This record gives sequence, C-alpha cells and structure tokens, in this order.
Amino acid sequence: MRATKLRIIARNGVGTETVPLEACREKGIAVTNQPGSNAKAVAEQALVLAISVARRTVEFDRRLRRGERMPSIHWLAETLEGKTLGLVGMGDIAREFAKKAVGAFDMKVLVYSPTSYPTKWTSSDVSSEHAPIPHRRVSSLDELLAESDVVSLHCPLNDATRNLMSTAEFARMKPSAILINTGRGGLVDEPALIDALERNEIYGAGLDVLAHEPATLERYERLFRLENVVVSPHAGAGTHQVQVDSCVVAVETCASYLRGEGIGKSKRVV
Repeated sequence: MRATKLRIIARNGVGTETVPLEACREKGIAVTNQPGSNAKAVAEQALVLAISVARRTVEFDRRLRRGERMPSIHWLAETLEGKTLGLVGMGDIAREFAKKAVGAFDMKVLVYSPTSYPTKWTSSDVSSEHAPIPHRRVSSLDELLAESDVVSLHCPLNDATRNLMSTAEFARMKPSAILINTGRGGLVDEPALIDALERNEIYGAGLDVLAHEPATLERYERLFRLENVVVSPHAGAGTHQVQVDSCVVAVETCASYLRGEGIGKSKRVV
C-alpha cells in the first residue's frame, strides 16, 4: 500500500470484501463499517422484489409495452398473504424483512442461521433492543427450502456460503417458490439458477445482487431474457436518506478517530 499517511478507512455500508483487511492490519490502519445503517432500505427492496415476482408486475409491464394482448386467464399470479418466508441468516436486514412480511402479509417466518444464538429474535433476548419476531428456527437449509414459499438470502459471502444455492438446492424448493437475494451474488450458483428458471423448477427470482457487477448484457443475456426474474443493480441501499445518513456517520467516524475519541456509531472491523 502506497498511502503512507492513511490512518482509517470508514465504509458507509457493511461489506468490507473490497478492503484489503490484512494489509490494513499490518499497517495499523483502522477499518470501520456501519452494520444496520441500510437495513430498512434493503429489506424494503427485498419485499419489493418478492411482490414484483409473485404478482408478475415487471413481466406484465414488459408485455404491455411490447403491445401484447393478454387475456385475463393469463393474468394469474401468486400472493404473499399467509405464505411462508424462509430466511437464511438473522442479521439486521433479515430482521427488518421479517417484520415487514409479518406485519403486511401475515407471513409465517422460518429461519436457518446456525451461527446465531438460540434466543435471538425472542422475548428472552435481553441483549436486544428490538421487539421479538414470531418465527421458527430450523436445523437445516434443506428443511427451510422444502417448507418456504419465499427463500431470502441474508448471510455473508465466504468459502462456506459461496454457491450456497445450486442445482440440488433449487430441486428441494417448491415449484411455486421464489428466491430473493439482496446479500451477495456469489451466494447463488447463477448458471444453476438460470437452468431452474428456464425449466420452471421454481416460480421465479428477485435479485438485487449478481456475482459479476456491474452486470453486462453479454454476460447475463440468458438471465435477462427470462420473464420470471426481476433484477436490480445492487440498489437496495440506494435511497437518498440512507446515503446521506451513512456518509455523515463515515465522516464523523473519521474525524472522531483522528481526534483520538474513538469511532462513534461505527463498528471497528480492523
């Protein structure tokens, strides 16, 4: 690293995979992030994707714009009301998504998160300032996939979770199920997902993240052709308020750290 005067890197978000953490550790450079800063916005995006896929909103929009005539028999879609939401992970975004799904659609919530402590999201969680969320923990990903109508990924990307969703996993999902990914693109084996969508092995997918970003038409032509997928450009946190608030926190973090007063509202990563 040539930035010899660099003392702190403050992420105005959560992910630090683009930051050379080991090099920063060796050089004594502090690295911070802001867990939860974009949770409500990303959860909102996850819900929007789930609704859009279930109700075929984007597909209908495209077909109308192409001038297609659609008899009412072709308008049939799915609903989220009373369905089962399966969450992989129990972070801030997953919690906010669960709250919205339960509150707006009376969805049942299943959770697979082997690294989370047993009382998380319950009334026994004395360490949390949040209200409990009705849910049921499952012991395996297979169990979650078999029971869920919407499967939403909220776990970090690492060696253990890369391609977490692949051919075998899609085969275990209900044919009427929807996959939502607002986490990291590498969690999904994209060729396997495209195969499953093309064969209608699952109902559809809503993706805010892809393995290769920015996405290009050349790389994702097969995916973009599909009517049963809705894609957005990693825009889940892209609201004016989130960006302003997180940038303010990042600046305050740097200023506080350089004054020797700690890192304020941010979390120390290195």
